[in-house]
Amino acid sequence: MKKYKDFFKSITIVLITQAIIYFLIKLIISNYITINSVLTIPLIKWFVYFYDSWYPFIFFTSFIIYKHNKENYYKLIFTLIIASLLAHITFIVFPTMVERPDINISSFTDLILYITYKSDTPAVNCLPSVHCLYCFIIIFYILIIKSINLKYKVPIILYLILIILSTLFIQQHIVEDVILSFIYTIISIILVYIFYGSIRKTLNFLFN
Repeated sequence: MKKYKDFFKSITIVLITQAIIYFLIKLIISNYITINSVLTIPLIKWFVYFYDSWYPFIFFTSFIIYKHNKENYYKLIFTLIIASLLAHITFIVFPTMVERPDINISSFTDLILYITYKSDTPAVNCLPSVHCLYCFIIIFYILIIKSINLKYKVPIILYLILIILSTLFIQQHIVEDVILSFIYTIISIILVYIFYGSIRKTLNFLFN
C-alpha cells in the first residue's frame, strides 16, 4: 500500500475537502433561487443506485488513471480542484435549489431514494452538478490514456454516463446543471493544460 500513498492522500484530500466545502456553503447560504428546467425529465427511481455509487466509482476510476499514467493522474487532480473552485464560487454567487418529488416508501428502492434525498435536504447548490462535473472530467482522462484497453474504457465511460443521467432521472438536478458542468469541465481542463507547471509546484504537497 505504501507505493500508492500519494494516490490515497491526494484523492482523499480532494474528495473530503469538496464535501466539507459543499456542506459549509449550505450552512451559510439561505437565499436560494428555485430553478426549473426547460425539459421535463421523468422520475426513474432505480437510477438512485448509480447516483449513490458516485464516490466509490470516482475513487476507483481515479486509481485506474493513476496506475496507467501518473502524469495524467496529477492533471486529473488539478482539474478536479479547479472545477470544484468554479462550482463552489457559483454556489455562493448564484445559489440555486430544485424541487424534488415526495417519495412514498413501498419498496427497497423507494427507501434508498428517500434516504438519498434526506441526506441532501433541501436540494441546493445544484448549478452545476458536482456529480456530473467529476464524471465528465474522469471521462476525458480515461479517453486520452492510450494504455487503457478499449474493453475497459467502454464500460467505465458507460457507467460514468449512467451516473450523469442518474442526476436527472432521480430529479436531483435539471438539464441546465449538467450543461454547466460540461462547460466548467472544458474550462478546467484548458486552465490545467495552460498552467500545469506552476500548479504542480504550488500543490506539490499532495504527492509527497
